[in-house]
Amino acid sequence: MERRTFLAGALSAATLATLSACVPEQPLPTPSITPTVGPLSPVPAPAAYLRSAWADDPFSLGSFSMTPVGADPGDRATLREPVRGRVFFAGEATSTEFPGTVVGAARSGEAAAASVVAVGDPGERIAVIGAGLAGATAARDLTAAGFDVVVVEARDRIGGRIDTRDETGWPFPVELGAASVTGTGLDELLTASDVDTLTLDASAELRTEDGTVVAPSTVGPDAVATAVAWAKAQETDTSLASALAESGALASVSPTTTPGAGPDGGGPLAPDEALTQYLDTTIASRYGAGPFALSASYGLDKPGLVDGTGLVVGGLGTLVNECLKGLDVLLSSTVIRIGYDDDGASLRLGTGESLSVDRVVVTVPLGVLQAETIEFAPVLPEASGTAIARLGMGRLEQLWLRFDEPFWSTEATVLSVVDDTSVIAEWINLLPSTGQAILIGLTAADDVSVTSKLGDSEFVEAALATLGPFVDETIGATPTPATTPTAVP
Repeated sequence: MERRTFLAGALSAATLATLSACVPEQPLPTPSITPTVGPLSPVPAPAAYLRSAWADDPFSLGSFSMTPVGADPGDRATLREPVRGRVFFAGEATSTEFPGTVVGAARSGEAAAASVVAVGDPGERIAVIGAGLAGATAARDLTAAGFDVVVVEARDRIGGRIDTRDETGWPFPVELGAASVTGTGLDELLTASDVDTLTLDASAELRTEDGTVVAPSTVGPDAVATAVAWAKAQETDTSLASALAESGALASVSPTTTPGAGPDGGGPLAPDEALTQYLDTTIASRYGAGPFALSASYGLDKPGLVDGTGLVVGGLGTLVNECLKGLDVLLSSTVIRIGYDDDGASLRLGTGESLSVDRVVVTVPLGVLQAETIEFAPVLPEASGTAIARLGMGRLEQLWLRFDEPFWSTEATVLSVVDDTSVIAEWINLLPSTGQAILIGLTAADDVSVTSKLGDSEFVEAALATLGPFVDETIGATPTPATTPTAVP
């Protein structure tokens, strides 16, 4: 069951009993595309673009962890429990307080280092697998505590899911991975690394395809809050989709024939449309998953964009560089086996080389652990294996577009369109906060499986088409030839 058809099916009484068994359909193969030149598009071509691909990255296999139905924060706590005092796990997936965030990654690395210090002796050889922020903070703290640390990284760069691109023509480094920080969890580290941030506000604007501004609505958040409260009172966990149906939240947003936004531009969306829009944009972008996958009791555990969120413009990768400065880092070194016993631990690399250490800190993303590309010998305890299997990886990709001149004038930070076929869930508008004509498009959840099959030019073209409703014709941006995708058998 596709999430875009959520309300149509969920509101049917006949489907309520089977709702929790629904899973997203596998997307159909995307045909190859041959563009043909069409009329001029009101949206100009970008001067430059950058695109992420975390779902297809073999060293991440997803963007960040999320809590699916059947999992809970206890699984994260279980995952970070040391195994026989030799194997320690870190990374945002082990954080119960800040899952799926750079703050969670940093604090997990510090916590893992503290656990090693508690059982180890200075001078011991410690291997840290993964040179992301979790691995970098762990390595920094362990080195400061007197341990002999080696960092092993599969990629040919450090940073992990922090991917800072300092490209010519861009006014500041582009963050294709984590790009924002909320709260004060990283203030000290950001200051010490001389990394600048800009404050964003949480203003949002929704438009119809003809450019009509839709009045704000609390229907979506209210319905989800009702569903979550109901789910937390139940004995067993359920998906957000099931909780919306069984809590009665859907009854208050039954379908209506009333148009969403009236011709005067002041009308709100019909309740059912407002909920669908909220699930399709805000929820999907925040968690990288839809209502059928997310746990209603524990899945909505990640803060979204709030007033005061900091956008990193000084290069988030600098934090990792500073933590790893002067340390022994082995790049392009894939770990395929971790052995451990009462006497120590050993690593086998994809090159066939082996490395003997006293203890090992594993910071690889959850998606890699779930893919079982690293063999543990002996196998991990049942509790650790169960925790890895129960947690999930969210999918969220970014498309950064830089324009020579803005063609939009809205001051809102988060932009979205009422369009079931859009390849972009939300746009982050950086013009108000930076003065730069830059937009960040977010593709989330099930849509990632489809858009990842599109080549860069095809995807950029499809993304630009979603920006038409925000064109301000009084600005006079230069139109460019539009191309119409034509499927080739």
